[in-house]
Amino acid sequence: MQTFSLVLSYLLPVFYLIVLSIYYRIYFGNGRKYENRTKIILLLLIIVHGAEIVVRQLFLKAMPLSSTFDALSFLGFSILLVYYIIEKTFENRASGFFILLFAFFPVLISAFQHDWQAESNPLLSDPTFTIHASLNIIGYTALAISAIYALLYLIQYRNIKEKRFTKIFDQLPAVSYLESMSKRAVLIGIILMGIGIFLGHVQTRRAFGQFFYPDPKVIITDLIWLSYLIVYVASHFKKWSARIMAYLSIFGFIILLTGMVIALVVGKSFHEFY
Repeated sequence: MQTFSLVLSYLLPVFYLIVLSIYYRIYFGNGRKYENRTKIILLLLIIVHGAEIVVRQLFLKAMPLSSTFDALSFLGFSILLVYYIIEKTFENRASGFFILLFAFFPVLISAFQHDWQAESNPLLSDPTFTIHASLNIIGYTALAISAIYALLYLIQYRNIKEKRFTKIFDQLPAVSYLESMSKRAVLIGIILMGIGIFLGHVQTRRAFGQFFYPDPKVIITDLIWLSYLIVYVASHFKKWSARIMAYLSIFGFIILLTGMVIALVVGKSFHEFY
């Protein structure tokens, strides 16, 4: 089992690089023949990477998230998964090269650095915690991708306004697509983080006897999720412009990162595993 997982781990960067090269060719107009096959290619890569994660989990008897390199691998998987959902929804592949580039490097860094020592922390072996952690990471990833789309939207908006076009950005999706992709990524993040946070509180009740626990990471994560939810709902009632939503998406993700850094610095947390 370990050998099989090692082989998959070593091959993953190669598979990601092949997919990345396909999207590079599509972006620059040399890979039109692949456009109708990208969803199945992405799905196969999701299955292979998911199999590698599952095999490691079976070997370690715990969710492989306790080390930095395992977390990086799962981050790459999360980016791939969220992008697959967005491409499948909008049938637009023009942003694939940029988004999948962010998935490739974490996978490459983590491929040869896995720790095979059995996990001793019982919390990481709990199925509820596994789902909680996985959904939260994918949710954070979706919010990050939303910020990337928002940034690309602002770049395209300025290029159009100033009638300034370059070969690189000329191939990006239209601003209407970038706006919709950013909003969809936010929605994915809100839903997955909401479920993940709820399961986290269920886990907290089991471990500490109370649904809400005064932990810095828990408090900051709850507040950030609630802020995203309020802004998302308000945007539908207030009919805010796409530019305002783009700035809010970028600003919200900066706040999210800042909050996580503050949580790490402020004090100890029962979320610390490595």
